[in-house]
Amino acid sequence: MSEFTQLSFSQSNLVYYNTNAANPGIFIEWERYTLSGVYSYKIFRSAYFDGTYTEIDEVLFPINEYVDGGGSPSSFYKIQEISSDLTTVISTSAPINGDELLIKSSLRFELEHLLNIPIYDEEVLFRKGRTQATVAFPFWNFYPRPEVRITGSSNEGDQDAMFTLSEYDPIYKTINSDYDPILYSRDGTITNYASGNNYSDGLKYKCDYMGNIYFVKTDGTPQAIQSYDTVLVSYNVKAFTSQHMNSSLNMALQVINAQPGASKFPSIASVPYYYDPALVFGAAYYLLRSLLVQLTQRQRRLLLEDPDASMFSNIKEAAGMYKEDFDKLLEKLPISRYPGIRGIVVPEFNMPGGRSRFFRYIWNIGGAN
Repeated sequence: MSEFTQLSFSQSNLVYYNTNAANPGIFIEWERYTLSGVYSYKIFRSAYFDGTYTEIDEVLFPINEYVDGGGSPSSFYKIQEISSDLTTVISTSAPINGDELLIKSSLRFELEHLLNIPIYDEEVLFRKGRTQATVAFPFWNFYPRPEVRITGSSNEGDQDAMFTLSEYDPIYKTINSDYDPILYSRDGTITNYASGNNYSDGLKYKCDYMGNIYFVKTDGTPQAIQSYDTVLVSYNVKAFTSQHMNSSLNMALQVINAQPGASKFPSIASVPYYYDPALVFGAAYYLLRSLLVQLTQRQRRLLLEDPDASMFSNIKEAAGMYKEDFDKLLEKLPISRYPGIRGIVVPEFNMPGGRSRFFRYIWNIGGAN
């Protein structure tokens, strides 16, 4: 099967664990570690960390999300990258615990608006003789699908001046079919495209969903974009990857462990259920703080071009709120195991040689009788 085979995908399949009684399951997300030559991902599940893992499903690249309807927080998962020859295993992930995935789903719920950010009509930067291009944001979502458009021309405004490129169906010209232009090449010579086909070998694109776009001919070999053509890309990105979420959750746990009187837990999977709010709020704070620091100038410009230019102030405000809630929970966790009502009785003495108040109280009661 060709690597350009059309994929089908429904966003409605993305339901988190226990969102409602009809859709239980474990939401799984993994990184696209290998960016070329991957055909699919095989998903394996086991009841034990070092047990026998059984394949439960396979999804085609670039999908990197899955809901295991038969999973539970006690399940363990592994992901295998399968090459385009359909047999070679490129890599196998370390075991992923279902309980950790459950906490990560709560973190995704808190930051959902930053996990599907639309970027509209970004002009690409060309590389490698204009056969490859890059954009500002690396972590693309599979859904909605990216839209790559290339400049065309229209004599009378009778059609869109931008043509949409496809991963599967090539185009052969970026000019009007009724228009035979005389075009200057980069070396200054004149080239006459009398046929109107300025991409006689066809033009398609493919992308690695990490910010790189590759332009190819019908046969899959590289195709250079003409110097007079401009390419614009609209795509959706996530500000945080699964690895970022894991790191932030672990950082929040270590901050909790550092509190005097708090129980010490070695991993996210080992913490009790009442740690979840502190872990989620703490991880959200660290992710937002990291986002404000790591955005490049180009990324900031693209985000600020949005009509609502208050995004950065909103992120700073949200980070402050999560930090405040996290600090409050840090104070409560060391005593969270105590009962709600408790009594502590200790003896109270006078100076050496004196009698305790309790003894005098009992003595007086006896004398009164």
